[in-house]
Amino acid sequence: MNAVSFASAGLQSDRPATVQQYGALPWRRDRQGRIRVLLVTSSRGRWIAPKGWPVEGRAPYLSAALEAFEEAGVIGEIRSQPLAGYHCLKEGEDGSLQRCRVTLFSLRVRGTLTNWPERDRRKRRWFALDEAAEMVGDAELADLIRAIGAEPGMLTEIDRVPSGGERQPAASMA
Repeated sequence: MNAVSFASAGLQSDRPATVQQYGALPWRRDRQGRIRVLLVTSSRGRWIAPKGWPVEGRAPYLSAALEAFEEAGVIGEIRSQPLAGYHCLKEGEDGSLQRCRVTLFSLRVRGTLTNWPERDRRKRRWFALDEAAEMVGDAELADLIRAIGAEPGMLTEIDRVPSGGERQPAASMA
């Protein structure tokens, strides 16, 4: 399903309960210093950020890092504070729609694996920010990526060193 509004999906008055998912926006800088983000295909073939269900006993940002590893085959440093959130509709195998709230975390990629858990089910591809915003099927995610393009510090804050000289804490998925 392409990005749809809840009203056009027939969900205006009887919207289903919203469920929580956690996702990562994997990024790196290319040789010219430009930010590139990694998107993966969904089970329906749309470009999305890696996301999934909370993992019991795991902090939200670590659930997001695990999804990035499983779906995109990347490891790196993930911010413990959310980057942003967005809503999307998830289509079940039976065609039912589930309203999801995705909390997204910034993941600075340090390694890209050639062999990862969902490599047979998904494609992955690096995009420039403006191109990624055009490719994703979720309107709110596209808006978020455009906002990052206008203010890249939102995403790259992990690179910043505060005036005290110490790095901001980031979890590492090694």
